[in-house]
Amino acid sequence: MSLLLKRDETGTGYPHPSQISVGELQINSVTGKLYTKLVDGSIVEFSSQKVCFDPTPEVSFYYNNIQVVDNINSFCCLGDILVVEIKNLKLEPAEYSFELVELTTNTSQDNIVLSETQYSIYTTIINQQSVSLRKANIPINLSITQSNNISIFKFTVLSAGNKLLEKLITIKCYEGSCSGS
Repeated sequence: MSLLLKRDETGTGYPHPSQISVGELQINSVTGKLYTKLVDGSIVEFSSQKVCFDPTPEVSFYYNNIQVVDNINSFCCLGDILVVEIKNLKLEPAEYSFELVELTTNTSQDNIVLSETQYSIYTTIINQQSVSLRKANIPINLSITQSNNISIFKFTVLSAGNKLLEKLITIKCYEGSCSGS
């Protein structure tokens, strides 16, 4: 059994006072707003907000195949690869974009090159249900022009132009011989 309210499935406005009785509920199925009429004849609007059951993306950084939490103390200034892994992304057709920018002045944006994103699908349990999600791996070629300085980078996950998550990482580089390069 279901309860159906009086509803508008085409417009985005509120009901005219002549379209609704005192105490009656009417929902706009386009906007999700609920309306009722008071004894004085005025219309009251109850606002809606979409409920999000999507998991929050998780970002992890890897350097030399080892996960790093907040900082790297010995990154090769001459250039090396930082890998960013993002879990909990929705399946296609959901689209994502990613950015890495330096917040300090130890390198230029030209020295930060995001390689092609590699997606894979995995299954996890959310709210006691098996859910398929995507994971993205992004190798980033990075060189830092100011050696022996601490650089702070911000990695951003975006979907449809909206920021979903930002994560900072601190990198201290050195000029010596680099094992991975």
